[in-house]
Order: sequence, then C-alpha cells, then structure tokens
Amino acid sequence: MKVRTFALTLALLACGTAAAAADNNSDYIKPDAPKGISDAFYACVDKAGSDHTAVAYCLTTEKQKQDARLNSTYKTLMGKLDAKGKEKLLAAERSWLDLQDKTGRLEGSLYGSESVGNLQSAQNETFRICERANVLQKYLAVLDLK
Repeated sequence: MKVRTFALTLALLACGTAAAAADNNSDYIKPDAPKGISDAFYACVDKAGSDHTAVAYCLTTEKQKQDARLNSTYKTLMGKLDAKGKEKLLAAERSWLDLQDKTGRLEGSLYGSESVGNLQSAQNETFRICERANVLQKYLAVLDLK
C-alpha cells in the first residue's frame, strides 16, 4: 500500500525534488482526504506550495469550516432526536472529543514539534473533524428516511 502523507509532500517540495515539484500538493492529499474537504482547501495548498506558513493558514481555515459544519450538523441532529436519542448522541460526542484529544496527544509525540510534523497533525485533525461531520450527516439521512 502506497502511503501518501502531507508531511512527505512538503518534505519533498522543500528539498526541491523535481518529481514532487511537478505535482500539486492536492494531488498527494486528495487520495487520503475524506469526502467533504472543500475545493478551496485544495486550491489553497496548491497555491501555498512549500511555504509552511501558507499551508498552516490553509489548514486552519479548512479546520474552521469543518468544525462549523460539524457543529451545525450536530445541532440539526439534536433537534430531530427524542430525549433518549439526545442523551446518546451527547455521550457519543463526548467520547469522540476525548478520542480527538488523546489522538492529538499521540500524534504530537509521533510527529514531533517540527513544522512539518505540526502540519501533518493539523491535517489529520481536520480530516477527523470532516469524517465526524460526515457520520453525523449520515445519521440525519437515516432520520429523514423515517
């Protein structure tokens, strides 16, 4: 299985590898990205190239979009559930937030505190938020079928 990580892409670009420089950053990100990541994010990272500060801006902006999508979907879902369902969703979200926190701490120790590692952690967190929003949207779809 071919592993494609954002950190690897940035490392290759920073080193001036001709093969990596010929491609857009988004070409390396898209295969691992969940559905729901915005086209604006891909355009942003392509424009950023190997500029870590610009890439960090792209990730911060996309994380904010995904977090807003997650919160909006959560609120809509809560509005459609009965009391027992709301209780279960709240417990599930608390568990998910705890997992997010613990996963972030693990990744911090794995990737280190260098800028490329920080960018990889930020990308992973953004993708997890997007994936959770996707799951909540699927739950909404189930309720809409009833």
